[in-house]
Amino acid sequence: MKIGSAVAIVLVTAFALLTGCNVQPNLPASAMPSAHAESEAVSGSGNPNASFKGCWEKQGSHRYQAVDISVGTAGTYSFNALLYYGATCNKNDKADQFGYDEALQLGHGSYIFWFTAFANHPKMSALWYLGDQVSQCVSYADAPDCQ
Repeated sequence: MKIGSAVAIVLVTAFALLTGCNVQPNLPASAMPSAHAESEAVSGSGNPNASFKGCWEKQGSHRYQAVDISVGTAGTYSFNALLYYGATCNKNDKADQFGYDEALQLGHGSYIFWFTAFANHPKMSALWYLGDQVSQCVSYADAPDCQ
């Protein structure tokens, strides 16, 4: 597997520190790169061949609105996340945002991103953007816990 997981983890962690968002690479041990690993880079806002699964990230007694993004094509992609009051992702009900189309370099694998401002509020929804892909509206009223 040709990926730049170590670079992706460093860049994603730096992005999280700079923007105040939370992210957790969800990579299997076998996905960690060897000394000779290469990145199959796709630049800008291309197609990451991603899938989005809305879920709750549990941290102690708090649950946060999250998404598990599986990236199929390693590369550098713009990232944005919008959180809304209510279950319908109504643009007039925006509650929070992070990412702001900042570029993230991600390897092939799974990553969990989550909001922190509205812990334990199930009456929320979100849209998640990676490259030129966007999730369906995620309603957290019935979302499962992240794995």
